[in-house]
Amino acid sequence: MAISKETVQQLISLCSIHTEAFECDFVLNDELISAGASNGLAAWCYAQHKNGHLRCLDESSLKQWKSIYFQNTIQYQKYLAVYNKVSQLLRDAGIPVMALKGIALASSLYLDDGLRPMGDVDILVPEGSGFDALKVLLSKGAEPVVVPRSRYHEQVDAHVRAIKIDGVMVEIHQRLFTLGSNYHTPEVDFFNHAISINKQGHEIVRLNDVMMAYHLVAHAIKGIEMGGLRLGWLLDVALLFNSVKDRQGFIEQVLEIKPQKRQEMLEFINMCFLLMPGQKGIQENDGEEVLRKITRLVNDHDHSKEHRLINLKHLVKTPGVAMKCRLLFYEFFPQKAYMQFRYNTMVNEPLWRMYLKRILRR
Repeated sequence: MAISKETVQQLISLCSIHTEAFECDFVLNDELISAGASNGLAAWCYAQHKNGHLRCLDESSLKQWKSIYFQNTIQYQKYLAVYNKVSQLLRDAGIPVMALKGIALASSLYLDDGLRPMGDVDILVPEGSGFDALKVLLSKGAEPVVVPRSRYHEQVDAHVRAIKIDGVMVEIHQRLFTLGSNYHTPEVDFFNHAISINKQGHEIVRLNDVMMAYHLVAHAIKGIEMGGLRLGWLLDVALLFNSVKDRQGFIEQVLEIKPQKRQEMLEFINMCFLLMPGQKGIQENDGEEVLRKITRLVNDHDHSKEHRLINLKHLVKTPGVAMKCRLLFYEFFPQKAYMQFRYNTMVNEPLWRMYLKRILRR
């Protein structure tokens, strides 16, 4: 269901980082409530109301957002326990671990455990340690969730196959982006750009603010290319920028990590400034134009026809001619186990028939 520009504007005004109480002139309708939930902003907006930063909402209209807030709070404890378990197992095996995305943000940037929804636990291990980490966790009872297209795909992807531990999905990243991505940074050892925080008596290692901002911005751009914008991504970046003193200098440090993608990153960062009242955008763009662009991206969820093209672009940029050839072959003709997983069949359906389905995108 499409979200109107008016609803997007209202949601942005509700979830902005308010320094004073915000008095809005609209009521929560079903579209707004649903959009807040689907964009990962429900808990944040409820907390804004609870803390007195939103004075226009009544408690009865906030039941769904309030419920999500408390669900997030309970769920965070489960996710944190899994992260602590995983990090301990891997550290015992001599593999350093870093928290990424949701678990890192919820544990440090957001000041309340229930504010940042999570769908899984993302961790980063050093380049070359992904399969070692996977082997360790599988030996400790983890269960694989997916089957890779081929072992070559798994070698060049950002993360190895997803697993489940205690009912929680865990993604082991061996790098921030696939080897063929424009945002891959082979020259950077992110473990040299990490900080440690204490959360409920446990150490959590995460990227420092500059590297975290780069990852969040670049990951959001990738997400937009693959399937549209989630407004919660704007809030993540806005909160991070809001926490630094020299904002312009900070942005320049982020852009310097991948200067050839400066314009794309600036465009996304400029959207994030809409959530920071009183702050001018970093580009001289009309606010209404930026809002229209955000609305279009939020509603742009069907990129299925572009996924293969994007994957192919990444594959052809992967280093090594031999590896490119292997990846291209298995992109069109994945291993049998993947085809059975993809088409949910373990019967002896002819492999050629499954390949035909894949080629025809059925």
